[in-house]
Parts: sequence; C-alpha cells; structure tokens
Amino acid sequence: MTMHRLRFFITSLLVGVLVIFGLQAFAATTTVKAGAACSKTGATTVVKTLKYTCIKSGKKLIWSKGEAVKTAGQDLSLVTPAYVPLPPDGGTDEYRCFLLDPKFTKETFLKSVTITPDNMMVSHHGILYRVSAANVQATKNLDEQSAQPGWSCFGDTGIPGATAFSPASPSSWISFWAPGGNFKKYPEGTGMRFAQGDQFILQSHFMVMPGHSDSQKRASMNVALAYAKSPVADLKTMLVAAPIEVACGPNESGPLCIRANALADLAKRTSDKAALQEIGLLIMCGQSLTPTPSPISECAQSINSPIMIYGATPHMHQLGKSITIVHTNGSTGARTEISSRPLWNFDDQRTDWLTQPISAKAGDSITVRCTFDVGLRSQLPLYKNLSPNYIVWGEGTRDEMCLGIVNYTN
Repeated sequence: MTMHRLRFFITSLLVGVLVIFGLQAFAATTTVKAGAACSKTGATTVVKTLKYTCIKSGKKLIWSKGEAVKTAGQDLSLVTPAYVPLPPDGGTDEYRCFLLDPKFTKETFLKSVTITPDNMMVSHHGILYRVSAANVQATKNLDEQSAQPGWSCFGDTGIPGATAFSPASPSSWISFWAPGGNFKKYPEGTGMRFAQGDQFILQSHFMVMPGHSDSQKRASMNVALAYAKSPVADLKTMLVAAPIEVACGPNESGPLCIRANALADLAKRTSDKAALQEIGLLIMCGQSLTPTPSPISECAQSINSPIMIYGATPHMHQLGKSITIVHTNGSTGARTEISSRPLWNFDDQRTDWLTQPISAKAGDSITVRCTFDVGLRSQLPLYKNLSPNYIVWGEGTRDEMCLGIVNYTN
C-alpha cells in the first residue's frame, strides 16, 4: 500500500468513527418526549421507565405518549407526571399529590408495591393512598383546579374529609417509599384489598435546596404493583404518632427558638393545616397543650378490637436519635418489640416484618417512643444556612416526626 493510499485509508477510517460518534452524540442529546420529532416509524425507546414509540401524526413523525414499562414480577406500573417542585416562600419542602388510575375492574388484592423515585436529589418520601371509587370524582375536581400537574397536599392527601391520622378518611395509607425502604412485599397470605373503581393518590414530598436548576429538580415516581392470584387476608395500616416538643440546644439562639414563632414559621413554610397537627397529637396522646420541652417523645394508642400485627416501619427525620415501636398486652403488661432502631439512620427506613405475627386483643396498646438530638444540626449540611428552631411535628425536612407505621389484619 502506497503512502498516499495509507493516508487515505486512515483518513476515511477516522471520518467514519467521527460520524458514528457524532450520530451517537446526536441521539444522546435528542429530546425523547411525547410529541417530539422522531425519524423512523415503529422505533421505540425507553426513558425513565416509560416506553415511547415513533408514530405518524399527520405528515410528521413524533414520539407517542409514554407507556409504563413492566418488569418481571409486576402486573402494572404507574408513573406520576414529571414535576418541578416550587416550595412556598421561605421553605425548602413541597408536598404534591397525583391521582393514579390502576383501572381496577373487580376486587383486587395487591401482594407487593414498589415505589421508585427517579430523582433522589429532591425526593424525600412518597406515600401511596387508596381513594375509594365514591371519592374519585372529588379528587379529579381538586386535580383540575391546579394549572400544574397534581395539587398541593401538606399533611395528607388534600381531598375533602382527609386527615393525616384518621382511619375514617376517604383515603387510606397503602404503602410508601423512603430512603432504604423502597420495596414493600406483604407477608404470605396477606395483601391490600381494592374494590372496583378504586384509585390511588401518590403524595410526593420534595425537598429542594438552593442552587438547584429546574432540570435538577424535575422528578417523578414509578409505582409497580403485583397482584395476588386469589383473595387473601386484608392487610391494613395503623399510624401511631407522638407529639414532638424539642427546645433549641444550650448553644443555640434566635427568634425561632421561641415555640410560638416556630409554629408560625411552620405554617408559612408548609400550611396552616399541617401546623395544627402538633396540637392534634397532644390531644390524641392525652398531653398538655402547654407542654414541657423534652428530647423524648412518646405516645400509646389503644387497640379496640382483636387484630394480628405483622410488622411495622419507623419514621423520623434528620435529628432522630432512636425509635422503638412496642406492643403491650393489656392483661399481663408483657411488652413485645415490633420494630427498633437504637441508632436512627434516615437511609434505613425498611419495614420490620415479624417472624411470628402478634395476636393483639382489645385493651392492648401500641407505643412509639423517639429520642432526638438537636446537636446534630451542627454536623449536617442541611442545617448549615438555617437558623435553629424549636422543633414540633412538621412536614418540612427541618421539622421532625415520630411515627410508627403498623401493618395488621382484623
């Protein structure tokens, strides 16, 4: 091969490589979303659990509406709209709810629910609620009132009649995602029961720190469902929560260290409704409405009828130190630990399923006990630019929760 031909060969090879890489770069940067242009009819691509197909619309080729992709072991996947959170003035948190329709045409039992966020940079937690068929239209009306996808829902689902803790509310807790606890497979022989026409609300808690661009904030959540093949015991959820009254540390000071100011700030950052939850918890737990601050929070909830307890999940925020959830036999006083985190880790919010379910009777109780350490504020980046505050139960990441999520059957 002459030197001239060798140079020609090498040049041609380089051009070919550059063309290939150029096409790959073009493909990588081309936006794939519903309605965007595509080049070949029938071509498909998957982006963040959504499958898009290139279809003809008039004289144009465009990507179809994304369809949720199922994976092995799943019967249905639902995806919330991509949303850019916008916390209220002065806050870093937004609670946004989205209506999801599983199109249940008959009684259905779920044997597992997997909730997966696509943006861990802003996703704090997600809670899946049931909406009965009778309340679906009211929920749709609420959704349609907002110009943006979903609706604001600090504290609960935001639909008429709903509260954070009432079991009689039109929506009820099904499952949740939090760091370290994203897969919820229910115990053998149990499942969550749904009637024809029931739907879901997914409450997404977004936490946005300063400096994030819209592209970094945009987030959605995927809900993957697996169905039981036959009717099973109806698994339900009980929320056992304790009020929180933690004062600023000895080396901390500022206007928000005054309880009244902290409550007013909580309402501003979240909602008036969410800010009233601490008062409700004090009443529910039989505690004084002029509480004495303490790093320990505790509350016992009575059991009114026989149930089988299968497990529990603990939940706190960043200043949690420890949490335990305990069943107490009303007749003997015997205590059985359902769940415990002697050293709280926010990234370990898995469900603790019992090897042997507890047979609880009327008169028994379930207690949640939490301890907090405001000294952690000096160690965590989250609090670097935040003034210290008196801590009560609140929806914001800088606030705290003391919550036992208990699963049981009647």
